[in-house]
Amino acid sequence: MKETVYLKDVLEEMRTPNKEGRAIKFDIAVRSFNKYSKEGGKFYRYENAKLVMNEKGNDPDSIYALQNFKPSEKREIVKKNPNHFSNKTRNIKLENGQIKKINIKYIIEFNGKHVIP
Repeated sequence: MKETVYLKDVLEEMRTPNKEGRAIKFDIAVRSFNKYSKEGGKFYRYENAKLVMNEKGNDPDSIYALQNFKPSEKREIVKKNPNHFSNKTRNIKLENGQIKKINIKYIIEFNGKHVIP
């Protein structure tokens, strides 16, 4: 039988930075959100993903760098509050740099452990 972990513990572990102040990497299996049926859709497995969060350092892709750019840099960024808490979503960054939005209700597996809501 597979080990289990509670969703609140998964969210806490995802938010916890490592010693260098960077987001930790994790493996996650999740279903997409089907907006028509309001249920889980396709199954996705992401390896070495990390939560998009304010990280220390000079990473140009970090949320801190994107929020604090100078207007003279001519970067077009639309700032909109994603309301992650009320929408029950999180943004994760994949190894290839792609950012995916996941619904926390549909997390199935985290680091090889079955997730219990």
